[in-house]
Amino acid sequence: MTHTTSIIPLLSPTPGTQRHLKVHRFGQQASGLKVYMQAALHADEWPGLLTLQHLVGFLKKIDERGGIKGEIAIVPYANPIGMDQRINGVVLGRHSFSAQGNYNRNWPDLSMDAKKVAEKVVSDVSVENKCDAIKQILKDRAMALPKPTPLDELKAVLLSESIDADIVLDIHCDSDALSHIYCNKKQRLESLELALDMACPILLMEDTTEGDPFDAIQIKPWLAIEELGIPIACHSVTVELRGQSDVNDKLAISDAEGLLRFLNRRGIISEVNSEAPAMDVHQSNLAAVDSVRSPGSGIIVWSKELGDFVKNDEIIAHIVNLDADDPSTGRLPVFARGSGILFSRQRDALVSHGDRVAKIAGEKNLENIYRDGLLAL
Repeated sequence: MTHTTSIIPLLSPTPGTQRHLKVHRFGQQASGLKVYMQAALHADEWPGLLTLQHLVGFLKKIDERGGIKGEIAIVPYANPIGMDQRINGVVLGRHSFSAQGNYNRNWPDLSMDAKKVAEKVVSDVSVENKCDAIKQILKDRAMALPKPTPLDELKAVLLSESIDADIVLDIHCDSDALSHIYCNKKQRLESLELALDMACPILLMEDTTEGDPFDAIQIKPWLAIEELGIPIACHSVTVELRGQSDVNDKLAISDAEGLLRFLNRRGIISEVNSEAPAMDVHQSNLAAVDSVRSPGSGIIVWSKELGDFVKNDEIIAHIVNLDADDPSTGRLPVFARGSGILFSRQRDALVSHGDRVAKIAGEKNLENIYRDGLLAL
């Protein structure tokens, strides 16, 4: 058996308290491809927490039969800081209470380090595996990052665990949604295979990612040195496992089995024979996603369901004006401004003017336009 666990202590936030990360490790270093998975970087997004628990259980059984062919690192909860952020019993784990912003933004960018070392590595004929050499240097740089705050330390630790991986899966969820995957356009084919393995109906692609989220920062160094003839040596995506309320054993086991299919196909594990259901994956550029905004404040009433194909200018919901004297006229229509699949909706029924209430995976790139004086995207 190869399964081990590591407890990584983190900075104590206050006297008398402690924090740590736990890492499950399977396989042996340099025994094959390395895959890194984590859940709940946004600490109020919980489907991935249960999915990874089931996945660890499955992997332990496969490990007992000698079926681990690569290296697997799993962080079952990636953000103990955010998990502790409660107000009146509600976890608010998306943004840091320490005023350092969204937990999935502004991750340390190692691109400049990669460019400096890659030029030396490329010219050094004695270095046989140049990608491995660059990965080791990136890992060393991540481990040496400054750690002035608990969040800086958390980012440095997670980055040092993941930056040398061949595959990085950052598991999140949306408010109320179909499962979907965000990927770089250059990794469309391998991301499509992951979507098929996980029976994920929506794949969203982009050229570059604003804000340096966790998944993008894994491949950003490789994009920076691609001109030197070095291939992108990391496949990194964000996997959104439906909505915040979609937490149950049936869904989690299904998603864990999808991850096993993916690991098996990539040669990281063996002895997995299950097949994904046949399905079509809707592929959209992120620039073609209609981020629908509420035209008013009130209760939102949906006329379209998740998975529905909607047409340009079709009404997908109404906002009920609670101040209206005549309920029959006190409703504002919410329009789609492009044709595509409605894959995400706001879970809360009470919405405010300008809230993002839905996402539609469209067919044509959209521009920032106004509808009745309101910014639509």
